[in-house]
Amino acid sequence: MTTLQDLRRTIGHFADRTRKRMQLRRELEQLEALGSLDAVLADAGLVRSQIEPLITGCAGSRDLLDKMLARLGIDAAQLPVESLRDMTWTCTTCPDKRKCRKWLAGIEEADFHAFCPNAEQLDHAMAAAAPAGCSYRAAPTGGPNDDAFHPSADELRRLRAEASRRETRALLDSARLL
Repeated sequence: MTTLQDLRRTIGHFADRTRKRMQLRRELEQLEALGSLDAVLADAGLVRSQIEPLITGCAGSRDLLDKMLARLGIDAAQLPVESLRDMTWTCTTCPDKRKCRKWLAGIEEADFHAFCPNAEQLDHAMAAAAPAGCSYRAAPTGGPNDDAFHPSADELRRLRAEASRRETRALLDSARLL
């Protein structure tokens, strides 16, 4: 990709994020004018003091979280609503979105545990989603240097595929016996 293409893409992302922030601010102002803002915030589990961080970090945060979940093989629909909301808020207020984008693009070499404030929650979600017979365990401290097993996303996918193949073989073997 040329430098000009990179620049155009960067400007496009910046304009898109700015547009999303302005849209959110307008929608919140409309809710305030209707007198519904506090009720909507309460439904979302937020308070007024969280509005500015929400507006500042809103653009692309949920997209990054969705990409992170997908790369780690976690189905967002299987997560408890509260966990997903907490991870979304953490992602929204995260100061390392650039590192996250680089890691998701395959540019960043470091393990996501090195920069992601959701690392511990993601470990728990991966452990809960791991198929039977998989020896993956979430790290007690969530750090990459704590001598616990921290599989990469590729290793986790390979472990899940192996476990799935074993389960399929077992089902096929039991079907043949019947």
